[in-house]
Order: sequence, then C-alpha cells, then structure tokens
Amino acid sequence: GTAMRRETHLFTQHLLDKNLSIVNFLDADFTFVNKPLARLYGIDPPSSHGFELVQLSDRRRGGLPGQASVLTVTANGIDTSPVVRGVWLLENIFGTPPSPPPPDVEALDPDIRGAKTIRDQLQKHRTSPSCNDCHRKIDPLGFALENFDPVGGWRGVYSNRAKIDSSGELPNGQKFSGIGEFKDLLVERRELFARALTSKLLAYATGRHVESSDRRHIDDIVKTLGERGDGFRDLIKLVVLSEPFGG
Repeated sequence: GTAMRRETHLFTQHLLDKNLSIVNFLDADFTFVNKPLARLYGIDPPSSHGFELVQLSDRRRGGLPGQASVLTVTANGIDTSPVVRGVWLLENIFGTPPSPPPPDVEALDPDIRGAKTIRDQLQKHRTSPSCNDCHRKIDPLGFALENFDPVGGWRGVYSNRAKIDSSGELPNGQKFSGIGEFKDLLVERRELFARALTSKLLAYATGRHVESSDRRHIDDIVKTLGERGDGFRDLIKLVVLSEPFGG
C-alpha cells in the first residue's frame, strides 16, 4: 500500500516540478516504480532498490487509471466493483459525481464470481428505473478498469475463468473496447478533467465547497491553462492567483 501511494505522490510531484501537462494524469508514458511494484505491473524492474522513473511501452498502465493506488482504493481487497470504480472516475476525472442511491435499493449480491458475471448482475440491477439513470453513467466507466484486479494486477479472466469484457461507452455515447481506447477518449475530453481538477484545487485552496459564483473563475482558469499548454504548475499558480483565493 505504501509503495502504491508513493508512486502516485512521486508522479504528481514530477508533473509539478517539470510543469508537465495535466493530461498525464489521464494517460502517460512514464511512471515511478520500485522492484515489487514493477513485478505487479509486469514491467522491467528498476536497477536500484528504490523508486525510479521508468518509461512505459504498455498502454494499459500510464496515468491514474492504471496506478495501483487508485485501483486498490476503489476495490475492497477481495473483489473489484465496476460501480465503485465508476463512481471514482465520475467524481475525480469527469467532475460529475452521481446522486446517492435511493434508500430502498438492495446492495448487489456479493457472490458475483459464480455462474453470472458482474456485468449480468448489474444489467439485472438496472431494470429498476430509479437505478438505471445513474448506473448507465457509472457502470461502463467501471468496466473500463475491470481487467485490473483488486490490487491493480492485470487479469484476462475472473477466478471462475469467465472472460473479462472491459468495453463500454461514455455518458455521451462514445464507445470504447478497453482501457487503451477509454484513455484515448478521456484525453479527447481533457477539458472536463481540467475543470474537475481546477474545482478540487480551488476547494482545497479556499477550504470551502465550490459555489456557482466560482464558475466563471473556473472557466477563466481552464481557458488560460489550455492556452499555456495545460502545465500542472501553471494550474496551481492560476488557482492561487484567482479572485476566490484572494489573488
């Protein structure tokens, strides 16, 4: 767990130090690993015992969606849940958290690795109109990450040998066949992520929730950031110099 968090911390620090594009959070061709993390990822280990910057030739790993810290925090250590991972992506990448579920909705049967796949179970769950509206936005995003097991290792099948299907479609109807295409679509829609990240940074900086009056400031920051090349350090500066922060 510590190594996983360290990877994300070093990765974020690197983007900040070098003022690299925030698009790297969505898809990157590098990361930081030590020997155990490299083993988990199935990539060549670094020469030293500590963490090293490594280039990735594997499209599956780059960016937050392929980092074990995110994949572990969105699983419970035993099973993965496309719902939990989908909600995480909606909140943190798309900036559009779903409404909480109605109070009378039963939780999914935890035995999802039996005869039926999780996809079949969720399909059944979505026959309820009150569930369907949210789940058609949540579930496909979670399925994009379904090839990653509860600790972020890669898998092609479930423990019952059922083949994993990681295809789906974004809330706007764009389809993807797996993690690579999914990340391509995320990068295409980088402005959504830029807005979500700006909102979170602004909330963190001001110590309060973002309000409707902040929207025009967020719009300005995202526009200026795009013009400057999406650098992460530039974004931090723009947030600090913004009117809501007292700039």
